[in-house]
Amino acid sequence: MSEDNVKQDSAIDPEAKDALPFPGTPAMYRKIAIWGSLGLHAYLFAGYWAIKVFLAGEAWPTSWVPLAVTVVSAVLFARFSYRWIMRLDARYGRGSGWILHSTRVKLPFEKPRRK
Repeated sequence: MSEDNVKQDSAIDPEAKDALPFPGTPAMYRKIAIWGSLGLHAYLFAGYWAIKVFLAGEAWPTSWVPLAVTVVSAVLFARFSYRWIMRLDARYGRGSGWILHSTRVKLPFEKPRRK
């Protein structure tokens, strides 16, 4: 690590480090959307299957229809959740969901000297 990088890192205010942008990328957002959708739908389908087997007493509770509906729903949910995540990210989204309030900053100035 060069000394310039160390100087830059030490020059950053500790409170300002928290304000740095989230290092998210579209590929990472896609993985979050896909795995989140798969996990959610697997959980819901397992619950459906458990209710049918243990409460209804069916030997094999599903035909191809609930499984097909689950797969289609998982694909659509992953696609829409990826779009939602991308719209939330200020770098990749349209920005229509963000409001930028103007702020005033008082800059220091030199005092007039007495003559």
